[in-house]
Amino acid sequence: MRIIEEARNVLEKYHYIVSSHGEDMLQFEDETLLGFICELSLESLLGTWSRRQDDFLRSNARTLGNSALKAWNVYSVFLSSDIPDEAARKSIIAIEEDFRASRKVVLAGVQTTADVIRALYPFIPIQNIAALETSDSLLKLQGRLSTLPPAAVDVLLKDPGS
Repeated sequence: MRIIEEARNVLEKYHYIVSSHGEDMLQFEDETLLGFICELSLESLLGTWSRRQDDFLRSNARTLGNSALKAWNVYSVFLSSDIPDEAARKSIIAIEEDFRASRKVVLAGVQTTADVIRALYPFIPIQNIAALETSDSLLKLQGRLSTLPPAAVDVLLKDPGS
């Protein structure tokens, strides 16, 4: 799986304007938000995240200066398919807790489309992952109301238009 292409597909599904910036980076934006996503090896991610963020901010300074709303909603997203060891996990946490200049999302061990979607949760609509039943809700309600007198149940379930 190519992480950057999966990210593009998800962002476009939610109507972001997405543009490529090299093989490993996408920029995305809408009316209120601006950000970029990098797909990197874990080693590269840990070594270059700050420079990549700063380069992105410099190249988008005019856009951010013209939109106070976007200036408050800047995202730096770093994704890697590499599995992190304990030291790398601590470094990832430190990056995410660096609140300088942008909100950071860092996820290593990305293997599936679901992993990509999870990384993008901060700026995509809430995902409903609950399984919905296809049972008859009226029958289910009648069953739950079975402790009430039948006349009361009839009144509660009576169609208001009849």
